[in-house]
Amino acid sequence: MKTLTGLDGMQSQGDPTKDMGLVICAGCDELIDTLPTDGVKIFHSQCGREECKSRISEEW
Repeated sequence: MKTLTGLDGMQSQGDPTKDMGLVICAGCDELIDTLPTDGVKIFHSQCGREECKSRISEEW
């Protein structure tokens, strides 16, 4: 997994100090977005690239 640094420009609208939730692609481990949360939380989703869709469907 890549080190998550330099989140500038990846924060959603709102108070940037509350964007402590990370959305990470389950296929390629890339940071997709940040979310406003009460603490550090990591969510896994899909980034939408074909390579990730096929990798995730093969694992299931």
